[in-house]
Amino acid sequence: MRATRWKTLAGGVSLAVVAAHLGAQSVIRADIARALPASAQAAAIEVDPWSGRIILAGLSWSGPDGLRVSVGRATAVGGLAFVGPARAADAVTLENVKVETGGASYEMKRVELTGATATRDEVAALFDASSATPLYQRLARITAEQIAIPELVTTRKMADQSSTVTYRDIRLVGVDKGAIKSMAASGGSFDTRRNDDSISGTVGPMAGVDIDATLVARIYGAKAEPGDAEMKLIYGGFTVDAVKGSSAKGGEFTIGRLAFKNVRGRPTQEPWLPFLTEFAGKGDVAKLPPQERARFVRGLTDILDAIAVESAEAANLTVTSPASSKDKAVVKVARLGYAGAAMGRPNDLRLEGLDVAAPDGYGRIGTISQTGWSFRTTLDALRATVGDPDADLSAIDPRAFIPDLGTFAIRDVDLNVPDKKARETDPAAPNIRVGFKSFEVAAQAPVKGVPTALRIGLDRMTMAIPPGTKEEGLRDLLAMGYKDLDVTMGLDGRWNENAAEFNIGQIALQGVNMGSLAVKGVLGNVSRDVFAGDSATAQVALLGATVKQVGFTLENKGLAEKLLEREARRQKKSVDQLRKELGGAAQIGIPAMLGGSPNAKALGSAVAKFLLKPGRLTVTATAHDPGGLGFADFAMAQGDPAALLEQIDLAARAE
Repeated sequence: MRATRWKTLAGGVSLAVVAAHLGAQSVIRADIARALPASAQAAAIEVDPWSGRIILAGLSWSGPDGLRVSVGRATAVGGLAFVGPARAADAVTLENVKVETGGASYEMKRVELTGATATRDEVAALFDASSATPLYQRLARITAEQIAIPELVTTRKMADQSSTVTYRDIRLVGVDKGAIKSMAASGGSFDTRRNDDSISGTVGPMAGVDIDATLVARIYGAKAEPGDAEMKLIYGGFTVDAVKGSSAKGGEFTIGRLAFKNVRGRPTQEPWLPFLTEFAGKGDVAKLPPQERARFVRGLTDILDAIAVESAEAANLTVTSPASSKDKAVVKVARLGYAGAAMGRPNDLRLEGLDVAAPDGYGRIGTISQTGWSFRTTLDALRATVGDPDADLSAIDPRAFIPDLGTFAIRDVDLNVPDKKARETDPAAPNIRVGFKSFEVAAQAPVKGVPTALRIGLDRMTMAIPPGTKEEGLRDLLAMGYKDLDVTMGLDGRWNENAAEFNIGQIALQGVNMGSLAVKGVLGNVSRDVFAGDSATAQVALLGATVKQVGFTLENKGLAEKLLEREARRQKKSVDQLRKELGGAAQIGIPAMLGGSPNAKALGSAVAKFLLKPGRLTVTATAHDPGGLGFADFAMAQGDPAALLEQIDLAARAE
């Protein structure tokens, strides 16, 4: 009987436990159903109060602006997150997740959150499409020690272009209210298609640190709010290794490494994804109504103005043309880098180690760089003109769009290319070989986009003179015994607004084993209208400019002797005889032609001395009038050069 009583008691306890379990399931299930807002739907809810496991199947909801989310199965373990708002699940697993928004979709077969702290109210808020709280703010409430996504597939369609990108083995570590301490992925693939062409390929390992996912969500999908003028850190660093791709037409490319550092941004008035998707489907922007055209320009300039990058680089790039290409070529770049402007440092964009190889030639460039440039003036001009629906586009001054150009330079160039003109008559004609140490253009101090300080330099340009060339200048050099050229050229000028002068620092030309010519001068009465006025005003202002001083220095390093030798052969005279004849002609002829003034005699004497013994000849002319000689003075002296000499001080010296 005692045994029977124990069995009966045990049975009653078991029934009570089962009843309690079923009752708890019912209560929790009902509580979860109430927690889900009307905008969210769940096909089934399973609850195990003892293990703390909660499963929602067939979960879906829709949000504003076409946002749609579906989750095949959501499992929470470790706490009754959906029961007590203050309690969170230790682990959450989502299966078959799909998010669609802004013309893009994101699909994940599995998402695993470890150490998650999503409470019932926070999860409910995520599902609530009727909530006035933006989605990015709701996402910012979620924290997890780690999020693992074995595979993420993103698909985007825009006008006639579609792209699919797949990421594998994603790990997000230290997710704290939308901020991600570090991110890594083992690799991925991409496929972009447009009309009859496509580009597809793979990427290797990826890594990032200090990523603000909430800010990214705001920039892509939310409108700027008051106080959003300051740029904030989007991510501290991001790298991608081993990018490989090919096109449907047969071309291939590889990138050894991509790296970005300290990328900052801010939300814009037009959220990126909706804005770009909308206008991608509108065709030619220039044909849009004025209001739409202006909106597009303002939105685009705002986007361009909303991103700043401390540095970015791509290393070890290779591009191969299709095998079917007539001129199959391989292009290699050691490094393509950008450094953004910072305190004491200008913008800098540079390409290093460019190598182009083709079956019949090659080209190599050490560095191509652009430093100190800025598109600020261009963006401001676009907003003020094309971005104004009432603007008269026919009255726009194109100079307003010229950016600050800074300094452009190319260094260490070696080109070996076919001489196509020569090969028309001789298929075996040798290649043209050209190279130079550096070419630099510095355009500074712009006024309405027009630089008022300009420096141009070409250093050590070398070229082999093709044998049998028909080009007049090259043919003459070849006849004088030159087999190659080695020349350096330069120009340096700057406007002085206070003095209304333009100073020509130098216009120089120098040839190895030839000589050099350098010209300097000062132009007066150069007003601001030359740069800032409209075309008619600028022309009138230029006509009012004067010449205050001009001079040149001619130095012989071998060219004079070769010219004399060639002319002596033509005239069948000795070189010494020809020197004496030319020297005498200069001594007598120049003063006779210029009126016999002391200036004319000094010039004739110096030229004669130079011809007899070519060394260095320096001539400088300075106007008597401090204001300089104007256009009218030169026009009046066309038939009487002696009259012009009377208005200048002339210094001539031969050494």
